[in-house]
Amino acid sequence: MKKALSVLIIPAALLLAVTSCKKGDTGPQGEPGTANVQFSPWFKPPSYKRDTVFGIWGYNHTQAAPGITKAVLDSGTVLTFGKLLGYNATVWPTGQVAQLPITVNYMQGTLQTDTWQAYASVGSLRIRFTNNNNLYTSITTQHEFRYIIIPGGAPGARMASLSYSELCRKYNIPE
Repeated sequence: MKKALSVLIIPAALLLAVTSCKKGDTGPQGEPGTANVQFSPWFKPPSYKRDTVFGIWGYNHTQAAPGITKAVLDSGTVLTFGKLLGYNATVWPTGQVAQLPITVNYMQGTLQTDTWQAYASVGSLRIRFTNNNNLYTSITTQHEFRYIIIPGGAPGARMASLSYSELCRKYNIPE
C-alpha cells in the first residue's frame, strides 16, 4: 500500500510543481542608448596653430573625431573634458578634470584669465585657448583632452550637469 501510494504521490507532486511554477516578473530594463555612448582616449595636441578671432589671438588644435556626426550635433551632446597638465599645480591641481569651457585665473604680474573652449563640428573637435592679456607666444603640449558623445535618445543626452566622475560611472567609461 505504501509503495502504491508513493507511486501516485511522486508524479502528482512533480505535476503540481511544474504547472504551478510561473515566470517571475520582468526585471527593469537597462537605459536605452547607453550602449551607443562613445568616448575618445585622452589626447595631447602635438601642436597648436595661432589664430585671431575678433582681434583676440589664441591657439587652437583640431582633433579628428569621426563619431561626431550631423545626427549627434542635431540631437545629441558632445562633452569635452580637460586635464590642464601644463600649469603649476597651485594654479591647476595635477589630475584635476573639468568640462570645457574652463577658465583659469591667476596672477602673473597682473590678473591673467586663460580660457579653454571646445567646438564640435561634423568629424572634428577644435580646442581653443585664449589669454585675456595675449600673454602667450606659444603654449605647452602637456594638456590632455577627451570627448564623450551621447547620442540623441539616450537618457541624459541633453543633461550636461553631471560631474566627470558621475558621467563615467553612468556610462561605464574608464576614467
